[in-house]
Amino acid sequence: MSALKKISLLSFQWILAFAYGWMVVGYVLWLWIRGSLRHGIARDVPPDCLNDPNLGRHKYVKIEQNMKLHYVESGNHEKPLVILIHGSPDFWFTWRKQITFLNQDYWVVAVDLRGCGDSEGPYFRSHYTTAELANDIAQFICLLNAPSAHLICAGTGGQIGWYMAYNYPQLISKLVLIHSPHPFVIRQQLSNNWSHYYKAGYLYLLKLPALPEVAATLNDFGLIDKIMKPLLKMKTIEPQEIEAYKFVFSSRDTWTGPLHILRALDLSPIDEEEPEPDVITKPTLLIMGDADPLLPMETAYRSAEYVERITVRPAPGPGYMAHVSRAQQVNENIIKFLKEMPWKPLTPLEPTTNSSLVGRVMGASLSAVTNTVSKTSGALEMTRAFPGGLVGIAQASFRAAESKLGLD
Repeated sequence: MSALKKISLLSFQWILAFAYGWMVVGYVLWLWIRGSLRHGIARDVPPDCLNDPNLGRHKYVKIEQNMKLHYVESGNHEKPLVILIHGSPDFWFTWRKQITFLNQDYWVVAVDLRGCGDSEGPYFRSHYTTAELANDIAQFICLLNAPSAHLICAGTGGQIGWYMAYNYPQLISKLVLIHSPHPFVIRQQLSNNWSHYYKAGYLYLLKLPALPEVAATLNDFGLIDKIMKPLLKMKTIEPQEIEAYKFVFSSRDTWTGPLHILRALDLSPIDEEEPEPDVITKPTLLIMGDADPLLPMETAYRSAEYVERITVRPAPGPGYMAHVSRAQQVNENIIKFLKEMPWKPLTPLEPTTNSSLVGRVMGASLSAVTNTVSKTSGALEMTRAFPGGLVGIAQASFRAAESKLGLD
């Protein structure tokens, strides 16, 4: 990407942010003139669903800088550890349908990220980068005295999972990502079409100070109602569960941490001189919504180029809350993936060097296989052998990978 185009894109992002900001201000004035502007209702007592004993035990742990993280654990400590990482804005309760499903076979821990739910967090947005959040989870796993953990991440929480697979591979056994393509692919997706910036315009609005926090609290936290409306229509969430969200996000201050996480996401344009990401060797399951206008299934296939062993599963709908809206399907995919025999890397390299040619060829090959087979079947599991035609498929896939990577 030329320097001029990159500057143009960055300028466009800020113009978009201010444009959305003025739209929000206009909307607030319109509500005030109509007399329909309502403040949030005070909520002092948590709904019963937040204290459901079936969801586990509420605990706290202190990490670096004496910062306290809240988490809910369920299951036997002798079982393999599963860490559940929510997206933003969200908190541990989003995993209620996974905790009760997994706790028979695993030690399940749903953690509140810094600044979210009941976890403490610093004030400044610079302390909410993906690197900082991943470092929190790395410390958290060590404080639980576990050698490693399976990570299950949803939405923006998946960016933490990707980061840990690159920088803390020794702490990860397997990685499950729910509607969270590779961060490099997301940046590519935004950069390759101006209209994508419009579709993701709300993320640029969040970069403005204070205004998003105010907007989130309007009309008794109407933003929560808007986020949960599709789930309510599908009857996959109860009114009391929506009240649980409004209880947790019951003041402007409780929005600061979750919004800082979104503000800190790297959405910068891809530079032509920027090196390709390395290939991770951790077994990965990527569950993607098949109806997201900004992050379509194609982004999952492109993400496969950066993973040595990957399983891609589609989920009907936008996907960002698939673990709630399609809980049974998602849970079945997760448990099947976690119970598979441990994989050994196809290459002996962990992603510590700047590139892994063998890994990239394998990843690109698997991506090509995924893209082809998924058009004729509802799902693809790339780690299984294809009966009868494995050699032909492998040869065709490697040819496609060689072409894509510019190899002879």
